[in-house]
This record gives sequence, C-alpha cells and structure tokens, in this order.
Amino acid sequence: MKAMEKTKSFILQIIVLSIVHVNCKPCSKSNSECNPVRMPLISNDLKAPLVAELDITSVNKQLESYINDDIKSTFSDEIQDMVKIEQDQTKTSMLEDYSFKLNTTKKEYDKRFSNIVQNLEGKQKAITREISEVYKNLSESESAFNTEITDSLSGFEHRQESLKLAMMSEYLSKLQQSIDVNNRKFNNLTSDLKSHFANLSQELREEFKKSTTNLQSKSQALEEWKTNLMETLNKKIEPLNKYKDCSYMETKPSGVYTIYPDEINGIRAYCDMSTDGGGWTVLQRRIDRTTSFDRNWIEYKEGFGDPQKEYWLGNKYLNILTSKDKYELRVDLTDTNNKQTYALFKTFIVGDENSKYKLTIGDYSGTAGNRMVHNNGRAFSTKDKDNDNYHSNNCAVSSGAWWHGACSNSWLNGKSSKYYWSGFKYNKTKMMIRKIL
Repeated sequence: MKAMEKTKSFILQIIVLSIVHVNCKPCSKSNSECNPVRMPLISNDLKAPLVAELDITSVNKQLESYINDDIKSTFSDEIQDMVKIEQDQTKTSMLEDYSFKLNTTKKEYDKRFSNIVQNLEGKQKAITREISEVYKNLSESESAFNTEITDSLSGFEHRQESLKLAMMSEYLSKLQQSIDVNNRKFNNLTSDLKSHFANLSQELREEFKKSTTNLQSKSQALEEWKTNLMETLNKKIEPLNKYKDCSYMETKPSGVYTIYPDEINGIRAYCDMSTDGGGWTVLQRRIDRTTSFDRNWIEYKEGFGDPQKEYWLGNKYLNILTSKDKYELRVDLTDTNNKQTYALFKTFIVGDENSKYKLTIGDYSGTAGNRMVHNNGRAFSTKDKDNDNYHSNNCAVSSGAWWHGACSNSWLNGKSSKYYWSGFKYNKTKMMIRKIL
C-alpha cells in the first residue's frame, strides 16, 4: 500500500512539474545581460497569482536535482518490479488469449478440411463411375469396330482376288493375241529373208567370180608396184639408223636416246655429248638418291632406274657392247664441296653371264687415282649372288653390287648416301663408256 501511495504521489508531482517546467534556450549573452525569466506559477479564477513570481531556471534545476536524487533512487527498483509484473501478466494474458483463439481456429479448419475431403471423395466416386462407363462404352465400340474391320477386310480380300484373276485372264488373253500376231509376222519375215538371202547369195556368187578375176589382176599389179617401190627406196632412201651406242651420235645434244646394243632391241640410255668430246654412253649415274641401288642379280643384269636421273644400264648390255668392240671407261666423281675428279681406263671389258660378268680393266689415267686395280679379273656380285673372294660374308650386302675381290678399294653402288673411291667419299658419280674408233 505504501508503495502505491508513493507511486500516486510521484505521478502527481510529475504532472505538476510538467505544467510548471519550461524549457528555454540558454542565454547566449553574458551574465550581466541575461535577465531571469519570471512568470506566474499558479493563478486563481480571478487571474491573481497565488504564488509569487519564480525564477524558472532555478526551479528547473531544483526539480532535476530532486528527480535525480530523491525520486529516481527511491522508486526505480519498485517501478522496475511493477513493470516486470505487469509484463509477465500481459504475456500470460496474451498467451492464454492466443491459445484460445488458436484452438478455436483449429477446430474450424478441421471441420472445413473434413467437409472438403468428404466432397472430394464424393466427386472421386462419381468420376470413377463415369470412367467405368466410358471404358465400357469404348470396349463395346472397339468390339464393334473390329468386327466391321474384319468384315471389310474379308470382303476386300475376296474382291482383290477376283480382280487379280480377272486382270490375269485379260492379260493372258492379250498376250496370246500378241504372240499369234508376232508369230505371223516372224513367219512372214522368215519367208522374206529366205527369199532375199537366196537372191543375195546368187548375186554374191556372180560378183565373187567377177571380183576374183579383178582381184588377181590387181594383186599382180600391186606386187609389181611393191617391187618397184622397194627398188626405188633402196636407191634413194638411206636405211633407218639404229645406233649401238652414243659414240655414233656425233651431232646430237646430250640427253636420253634409244640405242640398240644388239642392233635389234632398243633400250633407253643417257648420252653425254659434252664431256671430253662427247659420245659417251652413261652406264651408271647417282646424283640425288631417288633410285635405290639395293637390287638383285636379275635387276643388275637387265638394268633399272630413270635415265634422266639415276640408273644402271644393265650388265648384259655392257657385255654385248664391250665384247665386240674396244671401249674405254670414264668415271667422274663429285664430292660434297662440289670438287670434281675423274679416272679414265682405256681397257674396259665385261664378260657374259656364264663368267659372272667378269671385269677386265686397265690403262689408267686421270686425277682420281687408279683404284680399280684390285677389281681387275673379278666377277660381279649382288646381294643374292656372292661371287667375291671374301669367305666371311658377301661384300655386296655391305658395300653394294660390284666387282668385289676380298671386297674392294672402291664401290659406287652402295646403299648409303656416300660412295667410296679408295677411302674418299663422294655424293655424285657417273660411269660412262665410249667406243674407241
């Protein structure tokens, strides 16, 4: 009770102070210039002040001091307890009210949801009945449709077979008519052809008799003309030149020509018409490694490669040429610095295949050195025919096809890019023969 009375007293004082307190801005002038504010505090009905004029600033300071020192310290704890109690009561009241409303709302929603579920179940049953009716109607319609389709197909197949038979019968009838017409035409044509052939045969026999007589006379005249023509040609036209080698081509430029070593069969060879007076038949040339020289016995016998670039003339042609006439051999060599050297042999003979293309070589001159002395009298060896005197292995396998003895001091048909002449390596070689006239 005492607390309530103090509270009421405190509230009354606050109201009074609220009426009395006047907020004023502080005087910005000096103290001597600022005048205290004076106002009647309380008046009666006759407008007469009941309290003398007060210095408001002083009153305000006293009130603030009173509130801070007395009232606040006295009532703050009690007010806080009252506020907390009121808050707890308010929370309890609000929770009870909210719980009551929530229970009421839940019952209403449960009732509404139950009604909705009942309505949905009713509609579902109705829809199920309708779907059942639709399926029943569809089944009946499908059965009827299948029956109609079966009847239609049965009738269509029957009509189709009848139509096929009718068309086939008509086609056969027309075909037979066409066959009869064609047979008559064929018989007439055959008769006409027989008659025409008989007449033609008679005419041909008569014409043949006349032609035979004319042909005999023409054949005799043709034979006489041929005889006269050959006599004229033999007198006025020189026979076709078939050069055995390039030695006979005195006025032709360097290039590839057809030569006839056996005077019957021609082969292509390169003729060097500029080196040392020309007339050289090139039997071997290596310049750019575009042609493989790793070949067998038959290939070296017949020759291979491109006469315009790299090639081997063929051992059998070397035998044909050098066995009947006297030939000289020239070997031109070029190193990687483009330095050129040569070797000339006045004696060069290649034997036949029975001698394994035995080499006879001699009478050296030149700048490259006489490096073929070891090869004189040696047989030719290839990777598939070992004809050398070296018993450990085939020299042609490691050094290329050549006239090897116990291998050789020189070989120019090796598989590598460097060709040997007594230990010196060259990257371009050319071997040529020329008939010594």
